[in-house]
Amino acid sequence: MEANLLRRLYAHTREWGRAQRGIELLELAGEALREFGQIDTGCFIYRKRGIETDFVPQPPAAFAPWGAFADDGQFVSGLRSLFETSLTLDVPTDRWLLAEDIPNPSLAELVRGYGLLEFGVWPIYSREEVRGAILVARTRAATRITAEMSNALVDACAAQVSLALDMIMALRIAEHASQRDLLTGAWNRRGIESRVPRLVNHHRSRLHDKEHLILGLVDVDNFKEINDTYGHPTGDRVLRNIVRAISTCVDAGGLIGRLGGDEFIILCQSKVHWHDFMVQIQNVVGNRANGLYAVSVGGAEWGVDGTTFEACYAKADERLYANKRARKEAAVHR
Repeated sequence: MEANLLRRLYAHTREWGRAQRGIELLELAGEALREFGQIDTGCFIYRKRGIETDFVPQPPAAFAPWGAFADDGQFVSGLRSLFETSLTLDVPTDRWLLAEDIPNPSLAELVRGYGLLEFGVWPIYSREEVRGAILVARTRAATRITAEMSNALVDACAAQVSLALDMIMALRIAEHASQRDLLTGAWNRRGIESRVPRLVNHHRSRLHDKEHLILGLVDVDNFKEINDTYGHPTGDRVLRNIVRAISTCVDAGGLIGRLGGDEFIILCQSKVHWHDFMVQIQNVVGNRANGLYAVSVGGAEWGVDGTTFEACYAKADERLYANKRARKEAAVHR
């Protein structure tokens, strides 16, 4: 019977491989613990590490509570202060304890009102580091499995959750890398377009700040001549230098992308009109170029020149080529 339960658990965890988000995985794992282990109460502690934040660990939080812990904001809030000292709550791990034997006084006080008979904490690992824990509890005694089998089930679940979370992170890293331009580190077109909705929604939530959402384009003048005259390594350095120059003008929430070749795109909020912002970009890039190169620019304001990426891009592109023609004509008449 016990071996059969373990086989059923491992068969069930095949579904976890299809989980796209950590919360989906934790919800599936909670369902498995309820179904196979008669574990009627629990939740997960997990410290996220976001790709967009350079994998800096976020504050730990409780996820996917079920049973007596479900929909109880007071319990989740009470756990937060305990997380600050230990992700495993300073209790013996990988085994069940009687509720009255919980050694952490603060934790014992927190769970006292839930009618728990048994309680246990199983660590969740990622790259040999404790990243969280499974909190499991019962409000009534298990009748279908032995204590040894109960331990083995949660052991197996913790191991599978650890592995699956690592797989989800690996997929996210690969997806993130596929949206970056390898030469400059800027986003590629796919990376930019996938982040446009979030930036637009953020802008709408801050309309009272009177900021403009600008889509800007930057194109290097006569880039082929730079490559032909000085070589491709110099051309590569020019592209990287332009991204660094642009980044000094774009706020932390803005986007900088390379659309291919020598064309760059900017999407960010600014307190100045698109024209003034793009002239600032043009001047900053020019000041760093030491006369080797110059750029043409164009821009559009979201909500004024268009309400879609395509419409704003088309308007910015039109203005970029108008700027390029005007600068060429001015050079001829000097």
